[in-house]
Amino acid sequence: MERELQKLTWTKVQNLVPDKINTILLPVGTVEAHGSAALGTDNYIPEAIARAQAERLNALIAPTLNYGVTKSLYRYPGSFTIQPDNFTLFLGDILNSLADHDFKHIIILNGHGGNNSAMKKAVFDLHMKRKVYVAAIHWWHLVGEITKEHFGEVGGHAGLDETAAVQAIDPALVDKEEYKDEMAYLMTGGADVYPVPGSVLLYKEGEGYPNFDQEQADTYLPKVAQAVGDFIESIINQWKQFGY
Repeated sequence: MERELQKLTWTKVQNLVPDKINTILLPVGTVEAHGSAALGTDNYIPEAIARAQAERLNALIAPTLNYGVTKSLYRYPGSFTIQPDNFTLFLGDILNSLADHDFKHIIILNGHGGNNSAMKKAVFDLHMKRKVYVAAIHWWHLVGEITKEHFGEVGGHAGLDETAAVQAIDPALVDKEEYKDEMAYLMTGGADVYPVPGSVLLYKEGEGYPNFDQEQADTYLPKVAQAVGDFIESIINQWKQFGY
């Protein structure tokens, strides 16, 4: 059956929710520089995870929130940002709308680390005010060990893991010819730099550079989606102990 909410009629949603389906997946990302990968990387990856797991989780997929809180990479051409307070309010309105339409389990699939703080506030406010169970999942953190096992090293922003994931979605979203090692910058906890002097951000010295291996990319993304799906399934099953 069709899992994308915006492709359904309102009468179909009325017949499905909440008696047959009470879970919704909400992909959230941003538009910002990602080395030699597409500006929409942070949107494409959570969308792909949602599509891969919706049937298994008996969930619908909400339209993606494509704009997020971009800070250190904002000055790179094509990058957009939303002020954190505005993002929290806007996301909160979306979450409340989903709750109003009787979704009992709301799962945010977040593709962008800059959203985390503002997102956490919106998620906690919803939990406190509404009888809805909600989780915000930051996929790259959740699958960190899978990334290390698969590639033999850690990932990074627009690095090994993100570039591989978006390359698996569509190889045309990555332009290997544009890549230069000078795009990479090793992040340090001792400085806040705006704009950060690299659009590929590494978190461990010597690790995380994209390798553009299509075979590795094609086998990585299914592992990521499976692990995220496993986690969502486990928390929904444990929520059931509360009768929800």
